[in-house]
Amino acid sequence: MTTATDSFDMQPPRHSRWEPMRATTLEDARRRTDFVRMLRFALIGLAAALGLIVVIQLLLNNSNAEPEAVETVGENARMINPRFTGRDEGGAPFTVTADTAIRRRGEALNLTELENPRIDFEMLEAIDQSADGVLAETGIYDSEARTLDLDADVRFRTRSGYLFRSEDARIYLGEDRVVGDSAVEGIGPMGRIRADRYEVLDGGDHVVFTGNVVARIETDNASATTAPGTEDE
Repeated sequence: MTTATDSFDMQPPRHSRWEPMRATTLEDARRRTDFVRMLRFALIGLAAALGLIVVIQLLLNNSNAEPEAVETVGENARMINPRFTGRDEGGAPFTVTADTAIRRRGEALNLTELENPRIDFEMLEAIDQSADGVLAETGIYDSEARTLDLDADVRFRTRSGYLFRSEDARIYLGEDRVVGDSAVEGIGPMGRIRADRYEVLDGGDHVVFTGNVVARIETDNASATTAPGTEDE
């Protein structure tokens, strides 16, 4: 007689393999998510750093002074071959250079004294190009007001063909305007003129003379190139 018996497996139940694999997969996913998040922050930081570098480079390129060398003379800073750049109100660029420049201690940082100043500007140019485009013996450049004050033997030519000689001039680089408060000698398409003061407006298209004005009409001056005053030297 056969007796049926029940059999029992006393071994602990086995877990299916998908459960630990699932846990591992979730952990890997979290790690990948954290890595992607860190990479995103790193890229954002890199982009911000590059943007900052670009801004700094633009500021440096448009800086007021780019001297080849800076020396300390006593309490003053002396720059060799300084270079100042900017734009007028119409967007036209200008460049002011000189043999040397001095920034004196205690004075405003925007003021720079120049020796043999020159200019690259659409409105005017130096008369004597053989002198390497020197406008005057000395000058003062104001980077905030965008003005260039010229002193001693000032000579320049406007784009409209007027030649001027005076002892001082203030060039408003942002306004295409020149003002002189000392005696001036000028020559233009219509002749020669002398006056106590003068003002060049609209980039040289209009010139105003005041004080003891003496004019001489010379209709053949359209091609005149002689600087005013040189015929007396």
